[in-house]
Amino acid sequence: MAETGRVIAKRYLLQRVMKQGQHCVVYQGIDQVLHRPVAVKIVPAVHIPSYRAAMRATASFSHPNIIGTYDLVMEAETLYIVQEYVEGDDFSALLQRSLSPYEVADLGVQLCQALLYAGSPARRICHGDLTPTAVMRDRQGLVRVNNFALPCDLYYFMGWSVVGGDGAAVSDRELPWGEQTEGRLADDTRAVGLLLYQLLTPRMPGATVVEPPANGQLRFLRNVPAELCELIARAIVRQHPEHINTPEVLYTQLKALAEALEPPITIPSGETYASEDMSRPNQLPSSGLPSTRGTANLVQALSVREVATTAASPPPHSPELALTTVEHSPAAPTIADVSLKLAAARQAAYPTTEAAPRRLSFPVLLVIGLVLFALFFIVGYFLATVVMHP
Repeated sequence: MAETGRVIAKRYLLQRVMKQGQHCVVYQGIDQVLHRPVAVKIVPAVHIPSYRAAMRATASFSHPNIIGTYDLVMEAETLYIVQEYVEGDDFSALLQRSLSPYEVADLGVQLCQALLYAGSPARRICHGDLTPTAVMRDRQGLVRVNNFALPCDLYYFMGWSVVGGDGAAVSDRELPWGEQTEGRLADDTRAVGLLLYQLLTPRMPGATVVEPPANGQLRFLRNVPAELCELIARAIVRQHPEHINTPEVLYTQLKALAEALEPPITIPSGETYASEDMSRPNQLPSSGLPSTRGTANLVQALSVREVATTAASPPPHSPELALTTVEHSPAAPTIADVSLKLAAARQAAYPTTEAAPRRLSFPVLLVIGLVLFALFFIVGYFLATVVMHP
């Protein structure tokens, strides 16, 4: 096993351990040729075939929401995968940040964008292992996805199958990992819903993981709009009458919801903005997004909204699984509420006032009076000359 300070392929210096994964150790390193930071994933011999296949399938990937791969190095029966280094928050850190509903919806949009790119006709790759360990958000608010086409974490998906999973962990396990099928597209879509749910469910302060609910019911924090709760439930619960089973549909509906939830720009008093800045009120830097920091500290005191996945609590895999229902909290904001508030805020930020009538200044009036006097004088002089000299 590699250690800190070792140089791989006479080029990549291992500096510190970033993460100990289920199969691999990930180091932060430095590319001594290009002088840039890198992440080096060290794969033991037993898992090399799976990782090599995944790297071959995704070698041409180039997308803002997907972590790039730079190099593969084989030394002493150990595979070293050199990848783009991303500085930001992993999923456990996101759980502790108590993201706002808008930020969670936007995160889901970006996850779907990565899936849509990988699953396009030119690539036809499913993720298959979209778990919390595969997701990061960088300092600019860009979501980055890793681990495409790797063997899935069966323990994770089996645990979450109790929540509307129909008792099944993943589809098409007999096919090569990453190969696109309808079942795997549905699995990836459901995996996005599970990640978003974990960011919006009550949890203890400081929690870095969310365990599946033992009773199979979805429970959301009270400040989550009912429409977002319903959309996530439709992605998770396989027997929902309006179940969402493709990334395209989930992307479209999450994008519309994120646009409705997008917070307005507030203009601090005493500050001025250039006209080009005022013309783009919807473009916000990631650092300007309001968050619900502190919500996690009040989790135990908040009312929660529950999404029941059964009518009479049959087992989650039972064919009697009933429709998903959402209990709407009267105090919970809806999309209509948010949209009205957004419109009101923008109207307050950019008031439209009727133009006041323009008043002429005294110097202008004086000039006009002199011109009129001169005209009358000339006309009178001409008339007097005509009368006196017929």
